[in-house]
This record gives sequence, C-alpha cells and structure tokens, in this order.
Amino acid sequence: MSVGAIQLSKNGLQTISLSTTDLLPNNANTAEAFGLLPTNEGFAELRVLHDADANVRAVDLLLSQLKLFWNGRSERPRIVENFGLKRGRVQLGEQGMSTLVALPPQGDTFWDNNASTFTGTQNNYANNHYFERPAPACDSTDSICVTAANNGLRFLAGNWRNGGLRPNQINATRLHDDGATQAPDQIPFAGFKGYRDLWNWNYQYAHVAGWVTKDTINIQEWGGGTEHNKERRGTIAFGLLTDPASLPSSGTALYRGYARGWYSPDGQTEVYPIAADMEVTVDFSARQATLRLFNVRIDEVLPANMEPSVKLAIGSANVLPFGTPSNTAIGGITHGDAAGYAGLRFFGPLNSGTPPELAGSFSIKGVSGITAIGGFIARRVVQ
Repeated sequence: MSVGAIQLSKNGLQTISLSTTDLLPNNANTAEAFGLLPTNEGFAELRVLHDADANVRAVDLLLSQLKLFWNGRSERPRIVENFGLKRGRVQLGEQGMSTLVALPPQGDTFWDNNASTFTGTQNNYANNHYFERPAPACDSTDSICVTAANNGLRFLAGNWRNGGLRPNQINATRLHDDGATQAPDQIPFAGFKGYRDLWNWNYQYAHVAGWVTKDTINIQEWGGGTEHNKERRGTIAFGLLTDPASLPSSGTALYRGYARGWYSPDGQTEVYPIAADMEVTVDFSARQATLRLFNVRIDEVLPANMEPSVKLAIGSANVLPFGTPSNTAIGGITHGDAAGYAGLRFFGPLNSGTPPELAGSFSIKGVSGITAIGGFIARRVVQ
C-alpha cells in the first residue's frame, strides 16, 4: 500500500527516488546519473543483525523492481548487498540473512552467458564479490566497531542509552560489478558497474536507513543497446512495531530526534545530502501527530561558490492523521513552497503508557522543481 510516494511495508515504511538525467531522450553524460524524482515504484528491504544492546553487527540490503534492465527489457535479478569484505557469491540463507559461498572457477559452465540468446544466466552475474577489500578503520579499543568492521560496516555508538538523542549509526560502501560478463577474473576494476552506499540509525526498537545504488543498464553483452548508468536512492523506517491494539486512546507524547536525506535544487541536477532536527507531538485522543522539521541544512561543507542558489525551507510543521494500521500516522505535507507526503510508525512495546520510539519517511516536490526525500527517527522525551 502507498500514500503518495510513501510505501507501507510489513515492518515499516519507505520512500524511493529515481535519477532523472537517464530519463532524458538525449543523455549527454551516460557515465553519471543526476537528479532526484520521488516515485512509488520499486521496493527496498533492510535486514539487520544486532546484539542485545542494539549494536548492529551485519546488514543485508535487498532491492528489487527498480527498472534496472541489463538487457534493456527485463528487470535485473534482485540485489542482495551485505557490504562484505571477502571474495565470493552472496546468497540468502535459511534464516533470512546472507551467506557467502565460493565463486566457481573461470571456465566453469556457471559463467556461460549464452551469448546467442542472452537468457537464463543473469542470476549468475548478480551479487558476486570479485575483489577483497580492507575493513573500515576503527579505534583498536572499540570492540563493537571492530566486530562490525569485519562485515564491512563502520559502527558509531550513539548516546541514547545515557539520556541523549543521538542514535547508533552504521555506514557502509561497496564498489560493485553486477552484470559484468568479464567475471570472474578479467574485471578491470572494482566498481566497473557501479557502487552502493548505506547508512542506518537505530535506537532500541526503531531504525531508519538511507541507501544509494548506481548501476549500469543496457549492457551490450546482455543484448542491451546504449549502456548508461542509473541511480536509485531511498529511505526505510523499520523495526519492532508497536502493537496497534495497545495504543492509548487518550493523552499526548513528545518525541525528538533527527532527520536525514537528500534534495536536488531543480530535480535535474546534483543531489545534496540534507539533515534536520525534528520533533513529533502525538495527540492520541485526536488521533494525529504534528511533525516539525527545523534547522534543515545541507549536510556537508561546501565552498561558497558551490552552494546551490535554491535551498529547502529551514523548517515546517504538518499534522499527520492516524492511518491504517493504527500504529501509523501518514498524510500530505507542505514544506516551504514544496508539497508531498510523510508517514511515521510507532516502535517498541508501550512504556509508561505510550510507544517509546518512532521513525518515518518524507517525500516532497516544489513547483520550481526542487525535490527531496528523507527519513527520520525519534525517541519519547519527558515534557
């Protein structure tokens, strides 16, 4: 189910965007992909493995139906990305998390890409890691980071367990070669076919994650036409959902936290990372949540001559009615001269009569062309 560009899933909600330069009839730069267009097409799933203290140790990012056509006609096999460090083939295991198996040797019939028919073997060229890479750097005294780095992740502990609002954070990047028929031993360089990037914030029950994938499509060896690159990005809010039947029917609760995402000044050009502070006031009697974003900013240091002339408004306030299921608040929003949708869901069993955490996503587009998507996460605070 979707409301505007916000898609509801079993364990959360999400938003996805397309790059726009690759949609132009005449794309002058086929190697790159720029722009940002919110969409309700495609699906993303993030599976995480964490310890009893909510420290994430491993992740699997699953992406599908993103209109990434290796042959120019049919969807490529589902992306299963675990940001691993070792050479091998990534497959989903019985428990739902990925496993790594050995790549067949060069010359094995596994690598027969049926040059005359281009059918039946795309799965064999998806989700392979051809290059080993070093682990992300960690302070040698940080055992949690060291453990996470063995999975290709960089872990940064938050202060939420000590009364703060800063969530735990995971970052990961991998250069990929999905679809390259030079496999397994003639790949020219890591990232020959693109890259993937991930960040994940989490408290005890709620997560919000952002992902980016850049992929080559219309690959000639698979029967495509003119090769070029596409970029897809999105946010996912997920976790242990609050039981809808347990939500209170009266009273209020205040949540504070952070938002993160991307925006394009005109929807066609460079995409900038954004961040914001946020709070949500929930009125359980009125069955609505007031979402406030403030101090919206570009989340990187730019020289003055690189600052975009068109920027997002620095703040907004919008009321989201409770939806279906009732542990969800979702609806239309405005932000400056842009409009779109936002949704949030409650996470965790009731504590002191209300859900302890929430997370959500937003998607907006302005008349001038400005576009943005993002996600947010917040904890309940004592008023």
